[in-house]
Amino acid sequence: MVNTSANHSSSRVHGLGLLSIFAGIVLGVGLGLFYGHSMWLASGGPEKKTDILRKTVQQKETFARQADADGHPQEAERLRLHIPEIQAEIDRTKALCDEAARADLTVARYVSKLVRFCGDLFLRMLFLIVIPLVVTSMICGITSLGDIRRMGHVGGWTLFYYLATGAAAVTLGIALVLIIRPGAGADDTFAYVSENVLAREEASLLDTLLEVVLGREGEEGKGMVPDNIFLAAGKTNVLALILFSLVFGGALSTLGEKGKPTIAFFHGANEAVMKIVRLIILLAPVGIFGLIATRIADSGGAGSFYTELVRLGWFVLTVTLGLAIHLVVLCVVLAVLARRSPLRYLYAMARALLTALSTDSSSATLPVTIECVEDAGVSKRAAGFVLPLGATINMDGTALYEATAAIFIAQSAGVPLSGAALVVVFLTATLAAIGAPGIPEAGLVTLLIVLTAVGLPAAGIGTILAIDWFLDRERTAVNVFGDAVGAAIIDRYLQEP
Repeated sequence: MVNTSANHSSSRVHGLGLLSIFAGIVLGVGLGLFYGHSMWLASGGPEKKTDILRKTVQQKETFARQADADGHPQEAERLRLHIPEIQAEIDRTKALCDEAARADLTVARYVSKLVRFCGDLFLRMLFLIVIPLVVTSMICGITSLGDIRRMGHVGGWTLFYYLATGAAAVTLGIALVLIIRPGAGADDTFAYVSENVLAREEASLLDTLLEVVLGREGEEGKGMVPDNIFLAAGKTNVLALILFSLVFGGALSTLGEKGKPTIAFFHGANEAVMKIVRLIILLAPVGIFGLIATRIADSGGAGSFYTELVRLGWFVLTVTLGLAIHLVVLCVVLAVLARRSPLRYLYAMARALLTALSTDSSSATLPVTIECVEDAGVSKRAAGFVLPLGATINMDGTALYEATAAIFIAQSAGVPLSGAALVVVFLTATLAAIGAPGIPEAGLVTLLIVLTAVGLPAAGIGTILAIDWFLDRERTAVNVFGDAVGAAIIDRYLQEP
């Protein structure tokens, strides 16, 4: 009877937590849609948009000159025809600047600052706990496996699962974008590519994968093997800490009696960290409310978001449909290989998925993911080993998105892709998604790698940039669920004799 009562109490608490997070999302969306425009005006949105539009004009002129030099006069003329439309939009935005200067936006300014504060505080607390959580959970997970040779088998199966599901996601994305053809007639008039992405235009897949190991030149504390592990922790370099924790935990497991006090310390530290995680999660509804409302307000409110959604509607539909189908595939894999009910597991993971939708970061969601997976009955050793690793290299949603976006950009530019080019898209999207965590602006830079591999213009990224923040949240949720399914499968493998 005690266990039954405890289970009912735990279920009730989970349900209330889920409802509160959902309420935070609804309120955040409502505030962003109905008051986001005022918040945008109050926070200097028109000035920022004017600056971006002016840079877009300069970029169009640069791309047009480049097209002339490459012997594509029609493309150059098409790009130059965009400039008058952008100038007209600059004039309209300047009028909004005048409107903001005349209006009394004191209340909107205070609301914008307070709402942003709520979201930023919650996000900082999540990132604050990520490093100690990764280190303690990885070491606990590895040392719990006992024999280090057993860890090798588990690691091999984990990596196989990541590669298999990533390849399946890419295949699905390619099939859908070829069938739906969302790029036909796409409008790239206001497409702008940020400087950070253009700076990496010459990066190849090999360069990127090597940078994952050693980091970019001049960036200390980056890469999988940094020269200072404490500096890597200060830079939130999760991949380096995972590798260090793997090696350190494996070494501890071979020390016998000498290693037991240190192992006990890390198990105690992990319990303390998880208690802090539970405290942070109590603030999730308020934090998620702030993150969602701020993001919609930053995009200009309901009107601007609706305009971009209509302009790229078929692309958004294709990506969303692909992610939804892949989610179903993951549920089937969960039922077959882990012998778990997909609906119950989805319900158990709901708080993590909603947090992923709000933060658009697998790493920031990791504390919530680990708690949800353990509450769903997955052992701590499986969760501690699989989830931190998955949060950095298992990117099913990102891989699907990159393949879909690359072919969409090709369709928009009227560039036919041969069968060989599609194979290149498949390979680069699968591998680049694994390399994404070690790169600034990961999703966009790795998409640039795919475009470069098949000879597509980097300017195409600007076509989807305005709606990327929305799709990023969808694919992050799929990334997180893919990690959780992997943890359940590996947990069943560990329990077998």
